[in-house]
Amino acid sequence: MKNALNLLAAAAIMIAAQGVLRAGEFENAVKDLERSAAGYKSVPPVLLPVAAPAPAEGGGQFKMSADEEGKLFAMTKAELAAATPDQKVEMVRTLIRHSVPTEAAYNGLSAQEYRERTIARILSSAPDAASFDRIYYRVDPVKLRHSLTAMGRDRILALAKAAGSSVAPGDWSGLDRYIETVTDARPPSRDLVKFLIDGPSVMSEGGKALIAAKSSIHIEIFQLQADEIGQGLAKLLSEKAKAGVKVRVLIDEYGSKLSDDPALAEMIASMRAGGIAVLTQKPSFLKDHLDHRKVVVIDGNVGFTGGMNIGRLYQVDWHDQQTLLIGPAVSELQRAFTASWYVADGELISSMELFPVTQDVPAGAETRVVVHAGHQDQNIKAVYIRAIGTAQKSIKIANPYFTDEDVVLALCKAAWRGVKVELVLPQENDQAIVRRASRANYPKLVKAGVLVYEYKGRMAHEKVAVMDGRWSTLGSSNLDARSFDNNDELNLVVTDPGVAADIETRLFGADLLNSELMNNYSPGVLDQMAHQVSGML
Repeated sequence: MKNALNLLAAAAIMIAAQGVLRAGEFENAVKDLERSAAGYKSVPPVLLPVAAPAPAEGGGQFKMSADEEGKLFAMTKAELAAATPDQKVEMVRTLIRHSVPTEAAYNGLSAQEYRERTIARILSSAPDAASFDRIYYRVDPVKLRHSLTAMGRDRILALAKAAGSSVAPGDWSGLDRYIETVTDARPPSRDLVKFLIDGPSVMSEGGKALIAAKSSIHIEIFQLQADEIGQGLAKLLSEKAKAGVKVRVLIDEYGSKLSDDPALAEMIASMRAGGIAVLTQKPSFLKDHLDHRKVVVIDGNVGFTGGMNIGRLYQVDWHDQQTLLIGPAVSELQRAFTASWYVADGELISSMELFPVTQDVPAGAETRVVVHAGHQDQNIKAVYIRAIGTAQKSIKIANPYFTDEDVVLALCKAAWRGVKVELVLPQENDQAIVRRASRANYPKLVKAGVLVYEYKGRMAHEKVAVMDGRWSTLGSSNLDARSFDNNDELNLVVTDPGVAADIETRLFGADLLNSELMNNYSPGVLDQMAHQVSGML
């Protein structure tokens, strides 16, 4: 028994020490771990059921009670191979829920040891790195690590390191396959993608599209303000509703501060009286699951998404961004909206007119939509980390809330291998604690070779990245725990050199002229304190 434990620990250390693996070596790393851990597989579970469950049909969730936990311990390699990825996610979640890292052993191995080894077996049953990440980013890596003992964490971190190290810089087609496997995003379509910067251009394009609406207008927004911008939109939407257009507006109640804003409550009542269907998405008790998406879909064939909410703060005062989308990808925005509407109200809205048949736009940009459901997956984080690892030449990121440690490490690794990495954050951040937490990472980033800039003069709220002059992502997701884990988010992924060049020139080219290079910033005590709680920001 002791030898088996030592072999397993040695395997974890061996894989972790290998450094960056070449593409395709994830499978070899898993085999090494399995061979080294073979000793424990021969030990029968003590006082636990040994009958393994038959894999459930289809892709349904695999539900296990505490009494049936032992059945997971006894699953054979063939049974694990036959289980669907979603079933494996449920298996791991079940084991996490039952985990007691401080549990003592009795009559051999403790039940906790069986849990941890079974989690490692389930994860290592993934046939490749993308399949591993599909499970890993759905069970919440942080929660997983906290549920394990030190040795259990070593096993999982070794597998995660092997999966992450399998990325091949420059393999953008491999990234496409990865995104499909990990996120369930539909294959890309060819769409017109128009990158809009700041309020005037967004209001101009948005106003024209709203006025032209014939059948439906759907708006999903995190924050709606009852100022002249919000009131103007409400008036226009009411006019369209009276003209026979079906108008639905979904507002995040907490994000819009509805409970503290009588003027907004009055405006919403007026909108409803004007024929607009308005729903407010209520927050969870801990306010840790919010609808942070910004989506507009008109007649099922014109869409807008990005980082911009509705109100003077966003259309006038702040530096922000939204993207106009025309083409098949608009149907994915519509699907995201209808799903959110159903969650908020229970009404399933589906008709042919909401999903008109659309063709690829000639010479359009290759576009796909990646959605993230709070507390269910970390799709957008997985895409960001993998894309950073894929970049060969350049990475440009503009984001207001930048605290995720895994992204920081990924950017450092990219800079170490010679990628030019430029990071633009707001100097006038509306969240002071986030600014401090971000600044705590500056010395580490600068030492690695990352060029860190702070945009001056006003709050910069756009969430945009461009890599290798060909791949871009833009949408609602920040680079922090709230976006990556807690909130519902939506990003576009666009593979097109023309779109990338446009963003690099009109956004980054202009913004860097108005930014300060932070090469010599020395974090203070408050910065370090904020950094300690960055996982909750």
